Amino acid sequence: MKILIFAVGTGRRLWPLSRKESPKQFQIFKEGKSTLQRAVDRVREFGLEHVYIATNKKYKQEVQDQIPSIEA
Repeated sequence: MKILIFAVGTGRRLWPLSRKESPKQFQIFKEGKSTLQRAVDRVREFGLEHVYIATNKKYKQEVQDQIPSIEA
């Protein structure tokens, strides 16, 4: 099974923590992890390894920094 996680948007409702430069999905919250990292962890708990992240070019490096096991 292939899993697609969306990491898009600016999270305006979480302002001022979330901004265009640092949107909600990359903010560190519970357990010292971002919501993106927690989503990937939850998927992998079920043994699913074909995980893909949909984002835009602007956030590509942030995704790679937070989830190094995901190839660009």
